[in-house]
Amino acid sequence: MNDEYNLIFKNKKIIVGVTASIAAYKAAEICSNLVKLNSEVFPVLTPNSLNFISPLTLSSITGNKAIFKQFENESKIYHISLSHQADIILIAPATANTISKLANGICDNFLTTTVISSLCPVVVAPAMNEAMYLNNEILNNILKMTQTGKYFIVEPQKGRLACGQEGIGKLADIEKIIEKLADLLKFKNDLKGKKVLITAGATREFIDSVRYISNLSSGKMGFELAQEAYFRGAQKVIFITSNKSLKPYGVELIYVQNTEQMLDKINKYFNDVDIIIMAAAVSDVVPETKYDYKLKKSDGLISKLIFKENINILNYISERKKPNQFIVGFSAESGENIENTKNKMSGKNIDMMVLNDISRSDIGFESDFNEVIIITKDFKEIKIEKSRKRIIARNIYNIILNYL
Repeated sequence: MNDEYNLIFKNKKIIVGVTASIAAYKAAEICSNLVKLNSEVFPVLTPNSLNFISPLTLSSITGNKAIFKQFENESKIYHISLSHQADIILIAPATANTISKLANGICDNFLTTTVISSLCPVVVAPAMNEAMYLNNEILNNILKMTQTGKYFIVEPQKGRLACGQEGIGKLADIEKIIEKLADLLKFKNDLKGKKVLITAGATREFIDSVRYISNLSSGKMGFELAQEAYFRGAQKVIFITSNKSLKPYGVELIYVQNTEQMLDKINKYFNDVDIIIMAAAVSDVVPETKYDYKLKKSDGLISKLIFKENINILNYISERKKPNQFIVGFSAESGENIENTKNKMSGKNIDMMVLNDISRSDIGFESDFNEVIIITKDFKEIKIEKSRKRIIARNIYNIILNYL
């Protein structure tokens, strides 16, 4: 382990959950490595895991009592007090049984109860037979977990399994598991004390009771920005979106429908936030008149489709920006239109613009990937190559923090 790891893990409180897999013996080595990195490790075992590893082994390695009884309480309700002080939780190995319980909110032992009540990232390293791992129900449960934003999966590897067969399901290398922990812990506290407001998704500007103007923005980029802010220790994350399927973990969710509602909610929180990221794709035009019934062709539908320019929320808030606030805008362009993006910043109190090329089918709208050019207030251009949107979000915050 390198010196950087020593800094990342020092004095971190890590819960290591162990479940009933033949790979449970590897938990001892994981705990040992984390202790050597000066972390405080709290082992928690499921009752069935006692068939594979002794609590005494993990207690001896970590110096903390290994918990395996459901109602193991001390001066406080322990599954709450323990989970709320943890910087991160690792479940390694994680069985199909435990994965399914967590995916569906079942709390029937100390480990599942602790994880469900936790407020920190949870790293899950599955280990099981290939037939179990590739079962659709298990894969769906893993997907369900990752979509909450709280769980991070370290996928198993191929190799010789306990049954003697070759296949996928072997616990990931310990180095890879610790790397994932480091990746999340590294950014845990650099937004500490900051309040972040993020908008996401497309607005819907209704023409009548059934028709509206919108665009293809899914809000995924905003979702990842909100999730990243939470796990980097932001004091508060306010997430304003029109997409009700977006539910990032640990943030204040506010659902809106149109630009007017979005601006109203921004105004409500604006004076109290430090970072404002306008990732929403707000409609450029709105109908002059909204009809509360469905327009019919016979009623002169086409003649009534009259539009006006919509309010530019980014310009509006830039005029009200306080000295201690940092405002980020997004610029959706067909191609890498840097000059047009710079023009959007010119003469305005905007600290940073994120340009993304919506003409590419492999990134941008509705994709899990993006490639952006970040333009700062001093007109520096920083390109972030194609990556998952979570990594793009991470880089955006890295740049923001360099300027704060």
